[in-house]
Amino acid sequence: MSCKILTAALLSILSTEWAAASSFSKSARGTTTAQFLSLGVGARAIGLGEAYSTIADDANAIYWNPAALAQINGKSLTFMHALYLESISFDFAGYGQRMGNHAIGVGMQYLSAGKLPETDMAGTETGSVSPNDMAASIGYAYRFGEDGLAIGGVGKFIRSQVVTSAQTFAGDIGIHSLQLFGSKFRAAAVASNIGGKLKFDQDSENLPLLIKAGASCGITQSWDLAFEEGFPKDDRPYTALGTEYRFPITEGTRLATRVGLNTRTLGEVGGLTGLSLGLGFSFSTLSFDYAFVPIGDLGLTHRLSMTISFGNHKSRERARRPFIEDIPKKLEHIDRRPSRRASESPQIEPSVPGWIY
Repeated sequence: MSCKILTAALLSILSTEWAAASSFSKSARGTTTAQFLSLGVGARAIGLGEAYSTIADDANAIYWNPAALAQINGKSLTFMHALYLESISFDFAGYGQRMGNHAIGVGMQYLSAGKLPETDMAGTETGSVSPNDMAASIGYAYRFGEDGLAIGGVGKFIRSQVVTSAQTFAGDIGIHSLQLFGSKFRAAAVASNIGGKLKFDQDSENLPLLIKAGASCGITQSWDLAFEEGFPKDDRPYTALGTEYRFPITEGTRLATRVGLNTRTLGEVGGLTGLSLGLGFSFSTLSFDYAFVPIGDLGLTHRLSMTISFGNHKSRERARRPFIEDIPKKLEHIDRRPSRRASESPQIEPSVPGWIY
């Protein structure tokens, strides 16, 4: 009963925000502040085109979908550094831990715009300023059963500084289904940056509210596909697509390749936009990920991540029985019979239900 009540309440909140999102459009650009909250974290997620709300299984989940914290096995610690245009840099650090059906997480985002010249009304340079933005998050998730529905929430403190500073509080909520249709699919819905306004001088500005829903599918034990539809308050809806394929190298070591497409920036500037490429290398408990994202004529962005997973006993391939690999599972049930000598009389072998041989 408690599961139904909590799920119904969460879906009610999401549906209310979703209804408001129906009026979101390109004409709303420039109506929100703290845009650094829209910058994705984690090189793996960016390489997948930001279609990550269902796949997240590490500490980055506190940003993408708080309910996905319940996918963490054991403990996860992650760090990311992103190189943007000019002197702009973006950093993230996060920690997540699952304890049975409960999971917790903390995260910190920091954007630095470098040093900018400060001038007076006459245009005379009087010094310099160092604009920066910061968000500190703490989250909790609960899963109803080992493979059931998960719900989660995040509370965050946000601070933005140019010459003066402003701060506020906001929250995220999410739901996540680990297994659907025989554990082949996962689905999720998230509302981010709910509530809160930043007030500079006399003006208060809204945060970049985002409503999104996603799904992912494990085609094989090594190949994932992900899809996501986003509805930002200050822009038109967008679609994110991503795929990841993992190549085993040695026992416990593998290489991952990723390709993503995000329509949010398509056609905004000249040149190549919307595409993302990524690589990942993992061995034992340590993973390194890289993502490359072109922004048309503006230049290129790069993200580097390191994730440490400890206390877990399964890898990212857990929790799914993919389409193609259902067959070997069935083949394991076929009786492995010892060979008979020619002098032995044949015996009728018992059949296995559903198989003809």
